[in-house]
Amino acid sequence: MSVIFEINRDFPYQVALAFDEDAMDVLDWLEGCEFQWDMYVDLPENTVRYCFRTLDDASVFKRRFGDAPQGRAVASGH
Repeated sequence: MSVIFEINRDFPYQVALAFDEDAMDVLDWLEGCEFQWDMYVDLPENTVRYCFRTLDDASVFKRRFGDAPQGRAVASGH
């Protein structure tokens, strides 16, 4: 079973953001959160897919980072 398949199965609520220098800020914020999350890089799309177990967790993340001024692409759900 592939790692991405397992992530998609276990963390079905996902938000894709541009793979850029701001990714470290996102990781710093996530490290301080109490909810469970995972992530993977989608090289063909040049995005990082942040993955969450619940819709509430994904929504909190999306409110924090989904409307970033850099025009990041946001995808909800999987």
